[in-house]
This record gives sequence, C-alpha cells and structure tokens, in this order.
Amino acid sequence: MVATTLEKERSLASVGGGYCVDSQTANSYDLTRRIPCTHLKFPSLLSSTLSIIEPLLEPPPVTTDERFLFAGHQTFPLRISWLPKAAKAIGREINPFSDPRVGMQILGIGKNMVESLRCWVEFYGVGRFDETGRQPGLTEFGKLVFGQKGYDPFLEDEQTLWLLHWNASTSRVRRFFAWHWVCNVQAEPEFSYDEALRAFKVQSDTYARPLSSTTLKQHLDVFLGTYVQTSAPLSGAVAEDLLESPLVGLGFLRRGEPKPGTHGKDISYAVDVGSKPGLSDELFRFCVHSGWAEFARNDITCSYRQIGYAVNSPGRVFRLPERDLHERLQRLALKWPDEFSLTESNNQRQLRRLPAVPKTAVLLRAIYERGE
Repeated sequence: MVATTLEKERSLASVGGGYCVDSQTANSYDLTRRIPCTHLKFPSLLSSTLSIIEPLLEPPPVTTDERFLFAGHQTFPLRISWLPKAAKAIGREINPFSDPRVGMQILGIGKNMVESLRCWVEFYGVGRFDETGRQPGLTEFGKLVFGQKGYDPFLEDEQTLWLLHWNASTSRVRRFFAWHWVCNVQAEPEFSYDEALRAFKVQSDTYARPLSSTTLKQHLDVFLGTYVQTSAPLSGAVAEDLLESPLVGLGFLRRGEPKPGTHGKDISYAVDVGSKPGLSDELFRFCVHSGWAEFARNDITCSYRQIGYAVNSPGRVFRLPERDLHERLQRLALKWPDEFSLTESNNQRQLRRLPAVPKTAVLLRAIYERGE
C-alpha cells in the first residue's frame, strides 16, 4: 500500500493553481486531464537563494503516440558554413537539393552532406519545402536572419546560435528525439552516454518497427557532436570534416571524464544550468511570444513554473537558473509593459501576456538592433 501511494505521488506533477497532472497517463503535449490535489507541496520555483534549477516537476513523459525521428541527418551534425550556403542558394531561387550531385557543386560539400543539410535546413527553421517535398523556400526566420539583407547571413552572432537552439528544441517539422529528451525529458543536468542510449531504446521500442542499436547510437552521436567539441580529427580528413558545429560555441553541453560502463568506457555529459548572459532579453522575449501557444496553451496568464519547466518553455529549453529566470521575467514587464505584466494570484506569480503581440519581424529586429 505504501509503495502504491508513493508511486502515485511520483506520477503527479504540479502545474500551478492547486492542480496536478497525472504524468503516467497524460499526454506530454496535451496536459488536459487535471486532478485536484492538496497533499503535494512544492517549494517556490523562484527562490532567491537558489542559483541552479531544481527539478520541481517530474520530467514530462515520453508517450507512445509521439513519433520522433532518429535518422535523416545522414549522421552529420550541422557545420558552421552550411546554413549560410543553403540560404544563399535558396534565396536566389536555386535548388541545391533537387539532385545531390548538383548540390555538391553549388554548396561545395559531399553528397551525403547535401542530404544532411536538406534535413537541417528544415529542422533549424531556415527553410521549408513545398507540398511535393522538392522545392525549398526560406521561412520568415530564414529570410530575416540569413537572407541577402539578413541580420546575420554568415552566422557570426551568438544570438543566432541561441535562436537555432530554440528552433531545434521546439521543432514541430522534424522532431528529433535527442533534442526532446535532453531539453524536455531529462530532469537532471547530468547524464551518461549509456543512460541516453537506454532512453533512446525505450522510445524506439514503442514503434511498430524498433530501430537498430546502430541507428540509436548514430543519432546520439550527432546530437553530442552538435554541442560538444569533437576529438582531434583523423589524418586524411577533408576540410569540411574539420569544421565544428556552430552550436559548440554556446557551451550548452560539456563532456565529463569517462567511467566504466556497459560497453567499456561510459562518458558523462552535463548541461549548463548556469545563467546565460549571452542570451539577450530581446531573444528571451521572442521565445516567450513564439512558444506561448505551446507551454501556456494560449491562456492569458502563465505561471512562472510553466515558463520555467513546461515542455518547450524558455526556462526548460535554455536551462535557465531560477534567479536568472525571475529577473528576466521582471525585465520583460519593465521593458515591454504593452506586452507583459506581472500578477500574483493565490500566492502564485504569473506572467500576463497582453493583446499587443508584435509580429515576428519586429521581435527579430529588436534582437539584432538592440545595441544600435
């Protein structure tokens, strides 16, 4: 009886307002089954004495009706020159993906890399393909950032890297499991290589045709190669192989020392849960607006807890510490009082989004023109 009660309590995750969500049965993207509860008590999310995120919520469940991808990137992480090259070609109405051999000449990369870049263009929100899946076009984000007169056509601004991370972690077009697991499911900042592979296998086993261990490992390697500096390249590597992923520069993920594991050495990794001074208030504002429908369900108000821990929320995706999140929300209301206000209801701090929601172009312009 005690064990059953404990398991039940662990399956409940607070979403504020005196309610909990049954994480064993609720869909992690449609948390509509609310259960009144008074026996679970959570400390304040925004305690001024804490400097790192404490996982007050159970990690959102990975459910069988959520279909994630593990392949399509041809085992290549994004390279620093790829998105600018692709955006330049697409902006000139040149299709570098219609024929991989033609794409090799246009982009100056290998055949498999062309196919990989086709995937990343969609995943990072830079381009979309028409209904036939053949003709690409730049998204509004792609035009404004990487276009001919874009704000950062050569991918030199740190703000663009954070935007790419946001787009990848919240993508609804190509939904790669590694990003979802690290940014939305894994509660602890540290995890091991073997632990990640086990989680990948659990998800894969829910599919009608489970994926091979090789495919799962390749997908994990691509994610790690996106954020962690690779080891020294092998002799004979071509120039494109020597380029790191641009997102390595964020320092979002760090590699630890190898330890004994299931298959020899097991390497640990740690997500940076410290403050993010390189992430501007203007970018945070953009993410709150663009993700509101996802983590706030388009409600007028949203609790600090939701902004900090809900699936695809800014606090969760960027792993912001509580103090940093608290201060950013206060600055939102101070800098943009026509868009946000802070309220307190039932001893719960909330952010209210006002009807004056700027267009995407206005939000992006503010990010890149903030210092001018």
